[in-house]
Amino acid sequence: MDFSQIAVFRLAGLRLDYLAERQKLIAENVVNANTPQYKARDLKSFETILGGMQPVVPVRTAPMHLAAAGTTGPFREDRSFEPRETTPSGNAVSLEQEMAKGSETRDAFALTTGLFHRNLQMLRMAWRAGG
Repeated sequence: MDFSQIAVFRLAGLRLDYLAERQKLIAENVVNANTPQYKARDLKSFETILGGMQPVVPVRTAPMHLAAAGTTGPFREDRSFEPRETTPSGNAVSLEQEMAKGSETRDAFALTTGLFHRNLQMLRMAWRAGG
């Protein structure tokens, strides 16, 4: 069976590819932390990949409900990133920010692989029950 035909597995694979690419950019930023004129890079949020899908928009049924947050444009490198600080050599890499982004990426990777594993277990249970 081709798992790429199942939407949840296709989406999980896409998310894992995105997270791997983001981790690669974070590592490049850390490696170049002392390179003059180097600007930290990052990817736009994963939700931008899903631009072709219709987002689920919550409806405010009461005035006390919070308004929904919007999403960003198409998936590519986020060039609008504004560094918090720049060194005299022009380097704009903050190791603290990069470590926080790396942690966030690691956690998202663990969540995605966990969801992938759970969906695979449910599929196996369905196969056993059917056969």
